Amino acid sequence: MKNLTEHSKHYTSNVWHVCGTYRSLSDLNTLIDVGRDPAIIELLESVRCGLGKRSVDQVILTHSHFDHAGLLPKIREKFKPEVYAHPLSRSEKIIPLSDRQKINIGDRACMAVHSPGHSDDSLCILCEEEHLLFSGDVPIRVYSTDGEFPSQFQDAYELFVSAEIKIIYPGHGETVINDVPRLMEESLRNIRQSRII
Repeated sequence: MKNLTEHSKHYTSNVWHVCGTYRSLSDLNTLIDVGRDPAIIELLESVRCGLGKRSVDQVILTHSHFDHAGLLPKIREKFKPEVYAHPLSRSEKIIPLSDRQKINIGDRACMAVHSPGHSDDSLCILCEEEHLLFSGDVPIRVYSTDGEFPSQFQDAYELFVSAEIKIIYPGHGETVINDVPRLMEESLRNIRQSRII
């Protein structure tokens, strides 16, 4: 798991590149979001994810905002990946991912979870066996009870808490690894006491 935009000088989202642990032929080398920094193309050209394997087999967009999806035309042109996103995505030529649909990422079995709130097309990617979550721009820390959330966001958050997430790979900022279950349980309590629409 590597964030390709960690040292970017552009305003961009994180771009998570996932290869299989043992780099086997059946792995699906995946980008979670593509951001908007063209420097990642050179990085991807130098990455080795297994003999005879492309560095990008598929892209999953957490949502279609420009900072997360702006580089998609160039990524398509260079790597010819399958591109998955929520059916409401504004990105063109996507393969729709429905809520709770299974999808393989690298060598992991994961699940797309529709988590509206930040945008109507927001998806999180939950990998239950590893207790990890790619959260995009979905709010993970909810500090107060005066917010307003769609009921589907609360449903998604209930799932994340029950999955006992231990690592969160967000759309911006650093990986969240400290005391994640407690952070999420506190946030869920605040969501439950907020206005649900």
